[in-house]
Amino acid sequence: MSRHRFLNFHQGWQNERTLTTHSLKEDRILMILEHDSPAHKNKVKEVVKMMEVELGEDWILHQSCKVYLFISSQRIAGCLVAEQITEAFKLIPRPEDGKQRTSPALMRETSPSTTIPFGNIVLKREASKRSRPSEGRLCSGAIVCEEEAKPAVCGIRAIWVSPSNRRKSIATQLLDALRGSFCSGRVLEKSQLAFSQPSSLGKAFAFNYFGTPAFLVYKAGDSSDY
Repeated sequence: MSRHRFLNFHQGWQNERTLTTHSLKEDRILMILEHDSPAHKNKVKEVVKMMEVELGEDWILHQSCKVYLFISSQRIAGCLVAEQITEAFKLIPRPEDGKQRTSPALMRETSPSTTIPFGNIVLKREASKRSRPSEGRLCSGAIVCEEEAKPAVCGIRAIWVSPSNRRKSIATQLLDALRGSFCSGRVLEKSQLAFSQPSSLGKAFAFNYFGTPAFLVYKAGDSSDY
């Protein structure tokens, strides 16, 4: 089935929960919650099914997620899936992460660590007393973070932008809209967000957004019925 059908949004919805950011003009961002209508949720499932082609199957969405759709020219240009969390772990950057390099440098893991599943990759936690950036190591499919948990409020399970709309600040606008709407009555600080299974490109984007390669990451749980 064509991807284009999943992205079409010609008629919109009568009861849209519309969010705005300072940079939006004719574009808009919609937020979809678990108690919304079946039509809204079915559209989300269509988009997520398409996202799974690039990001992997059966983990992106569960019923308690908040979903943000970026609508541009009557098409869905981007999607962000978020969930409530209570803690996350600070990523230990490699020296090259500070230079915004996006190609993974594969290195042997030489120090003791605790390994836990982390989506489609492996998260290795090291004791914080040994967790200096110079000691960070990356194996194929693994990242290293500090052992001590940090408080966090919102977990970004997945963020995706259609290929034709990339490099247009859509991912940034989705995150800004999420920060202003995820918790009623307050705007989340960037330090209260955490990313799930960041790829090399995802880490580069997070570095640009947070202003540091040592951002928070967390282990996203399994998906369930939506």
